[in-house]
Amino acid sequence: MNLSIVFATYKNEKILQKSLEAYCLIETKYQWELIIIDNACRQETRELIERYKQYLPIVFLEQPIPGKNSALNLALPLIKSDLVLFTDNDILPNDNLVTICVEAAKNYSDVSIFSGQILPDRELPLWLDTTSHRICSALGIYNKGEQDKDIFPEDVWGGNMLVKKEVFTNGVMFNTSVGPNGKDYVMGSETELLKRLQADGFKAMYLASSKVYHQIRDEQLSLDWLSQRALRSGKGSAFNNEDNAIKLCGVPRYLFKKLVIDYLCLLKATICSGKRLKCLTSMEYYFTKGKVQQVKQQSK
Repeated sequence: MNLSIVFATYKNEKILQKSLEAYCLIETKYQWELIIIDNACRQETRELIERYKQYLPIVFLEQPIPGKNSALNLALPLIKSDLVLFTDNDILPNDNLVTICVEAAKNYSDVSIFSGQILPDRELPLWLDTTSHRICSALGIYNKGEQDKDIFPEDVWGGNMLVKKEVFTNGVMFNTSVGPNGKDYVMGSETELLKRLQADGFKAMYLASSKVYHQIRDEQLSLDWLSQRALRSGKGSAFNNEDNAIKLCGVPRYLFKKLVIDYLCLLKATICSGKRLKCLTSMEYYFTKGKVQQVKQQSK
């Protein structure tokens, strides 16, 4: 087995089916498996997977314990390959993805972690500023150009995360206290793992030729959805980054000031500016709000 592709899924069979159709188009001389973990344990998902087993090398698992990371941890001991691509159920692969992954691992033998491009599967509205890190983070868009380059492991994004299985030796697993789990959760599950791997000295690389496409849904192109995504991202930032600044009521004092400034900027943009600036200021405010909420929670 040359490559194991692993992702968790939770309801929304329509999106999953579109992804499975894309996997059916993969062409490669290498052996690969597709490990799918259903974290909702739905009959509808089970039936959909069963239909595609005749076309794809699927290994299907069900994890009733809530949380994406609980689902991924279930798959870890069952992975047959020494090379693993972690992705998401709404990611569409290029038809050469397996070949790109396997050959990159051979060509860069001293690198253990790889990331590639994650592009939107549709044209985005003009009011979305895709040069903004907040928006790219919210929509899972990742593009560092058309040249391979060394990066820090913590800069790898989970929608296109290739890992040599050696990193999971000595009991390394995903942290189940972070990552998608219901509607109110702390983002940054891959970041938490990658920061640990970075501390252990593993190297990472960006592969320009490794391209996948993120299915962008209509509801994700709303100010409310993007703001709530920024809130969870702020929680993840606080969870994954220790802040030793002077604190008031368990929260760094500068965050209170920043929260007020961000709110005033949002208020001004709401009154005086268009949707583009309102979106940016709203996301910045909710990101800071998320950091405050998470720091307060952790200080209890």
